[in-house]
Amino acid sequence: MRYKPILLLALALMLCPKKTTAAEYSCNNRYAIVMTLESPADREKICAAAGKALDFLAHYDLYPQRKININIVETSIMSESYDAFGSYNCLSDVIDLMSYQAIFAALNQPEMYGETFDDVHYSGLIAHEIAHAVMQHNLMTKHISPAPQEYLAHATQLAVMPENRRRAIIKVMDVGPWQTGDVISDVYMALEPGKFAVKSYLHLTTMEQPKNFIRMLLQSKWFYVNVP
Repeated sequence: MRYKPILLLALALMLCPKKTTAAEYSCNNRYAIVMTLESPADREKICAAAGKALDFLAHYDLYPQRKININIVETSIMSESYDAFGSYNCLSDVIDLMSYQAIFAALNQPEMYGETFDDVHYSGLIAHEIAHAVMQHNLMTKHISPAPQEYLAHATQLAVMPENRRRAIIKVMDVGPWQTGDVISDVYMALEPGKFAVKSYLHLTTMEQPKNFIRMLLQSKWFYVNVP
């Protein structure tokens, strides 16, 4: 099966958690992160990426309210016609994440944001799903639409990347931050995922009072967000 470009991004899919016989490991840092995976070799990589994401989110007073469970799988993650490298299930509060090896087993030349997929993008993928989990832990409403979730997840994904790699993506996408009066929508995200990510990262990291905007996202009930 050939993956569509938009489906290569770590979208928040509604999936049932997969059963696994893998061993359980905990990250040796201040965050309560527990994962199940077949090989301990990837544990430090995953813990490091998760830690970077949580450090970034902490700048906006967003903290996990309970342990974060990550289930590393060796098969494709699918929901209806969607294929993804990772997903967060808000019902089970579990992140399903394809292993690095499984991604390359599924695709000969995987890509992310128009670049060849590599360790840097895998770390970003992990950060993306961590952001989904932390946002769910801090919601100020019962349900939240995709647009605000993906805004924060993509911003976090870019934030944990090395500066030179992030700058390269920003240059190629050639867009500025969201502006007053803009509409942040999941439709735009589906059509231009890379540009959506860059606009969200630039907007979040350059605004004067980002915490106020974060609070607005946490109680958003619509399929779009109007930028004040």
